[in-house]
Amino acid sequence: METTKKTSTIKAALLVLAALSMLLSGLFIATASRSDASPSPACPDGFSLTADAKNCFQAAVVSSADNPNSCDTGQLTPDGTKCFVAARILPQAGATLCPAGYSPDDSLAGMCARFAAATQGSATCPTGSHGVAGGCYILTAMGPSGVATCAAGVLTGSSCVITGAAPVAGTATCPVSSTVQLVGGLCYTLQAQASQLAACEAGYGAIAGDLCSVTQATCPVTVTLADASTPAVTAVLTSNVITSCTYQPVTGLAGCGAVNTVNGVNCEIPVNLVVGAATCAAGFGLIGTACVQYASPVPSAASCPIGSATDASGNCRKPVADAAGAYSCADASSALNGKTCVWTAGFLVTPTASMYKCDAGVSSVVGIGASLQVNCILGAANANTTTGPSCLAGVLSTDNAYCLVPRIDAAPAAAAPVPSFTG
Repeated sequence: METTKKTSTIKAALLVLAALSMLLSGLFIATASRSDASPSPACPDGFSLTADAKNCFQAAVVSSADNPNSCDTGQLTPDGTKCFVAARILPQAGATLCPAGYSPDDSLAGMCARFAAATQGSATCPTGSHGVAGGCYILTAMGPSGVATCAAGVLTGSSCVITGAAPVAGTATCPVSSTVQLVGGLCYTLQAQASQLAACEAGYGAIAGDLCSVTQATCPVTVTLADASTPAVTAVLTSNVITSCTYQPVTGLAGCGAVNTVNGVNCEIPVNLVVGAATCAAGFGLIGTACVQYASPVPSAASCPIGSATDASGNCRKPVADAAGAYSCADASSALNGKTCVWTAGFLVTPTASMYKCDAGVSSVVGIGASLQVNCILGAANANTTTGPSCLAGVLSTDNAYCLVPRIDAAPAAAAPVPSFTG
């Protein structure tokens, strides 16, 4: 009934809109076309020439689209006019009687349930392996079967260490500088000789003040030394009586010692030669005091690791255990729990409308007993009807009141922008 009423309303609206369209079309033709009321040969049937003679027009048709109804919340009733949601069932106190074959189960919060062993499928090869059950394997990489060897040298860590000929000592050179000289193949530095007093003559002894003294009552005027010098002698008086004679010994050079050479007033002090860096033969490097060369060892022949075998293709196959078959339940209404299929059911209670509640909308009760169904009617569905102008031919004008097509005569006027009709 609701659907029929809605359709009649839509048809009446379409008739009114069509009549209004015809009225506007007549007004436009009267004002925009030429005074000649007959159709122009430049336009298709049903179209008239516009006042500027550039296009042809006719009034647009107002059409409606009745799209399927919809619900913002819930779902449509069978007749498609209203929206509903299922009513909420209220928990019921009383005896927990389960259907035949079911019993309350504590692991399911006291829900009625029955159990049966699940069906186990055939064994398969584990994920990532190859082959078939009973012959599953994985591929492994080949590796060396023994210790690498050295063509020369000694295997140390992952390299062969080859010891070459002893290093050749570098050339010794004199570290010539502003103080070190190289003269006649000798490397030395000069150091001034120290000065020292000559020894006292026979009979004289050294005393404080760097003097030579002899005890006697008379003193010569001078004393002749070994180097033929004649220093003056001074008499030392005690109570106007000569008690000793003294003289100043001559100061001379101390010499350079047994290991150094005298060079004028200087001594030549030997300087050690600097030995150049030792070198090794080409391809060897000096490590400590030895010449060493490193080389890569020769790996042993590759083979399959222990537990694997080589197949006909040269690959290494390692056997792996089969994977146990997966468990499943043939009845889609059951749920798989490990190795068990579980069916659940509600308690045996005769349903009545009082056991249901609508949180929103109006309650609607259908059926009785086991067939009882209680829904909550939320209200009318969304009509989703749209109305607007359209053209069977041509394009709408910018004001959506007319349909425009180009002239169809052999020499049409230059195309013009789509005009905007305001009546």
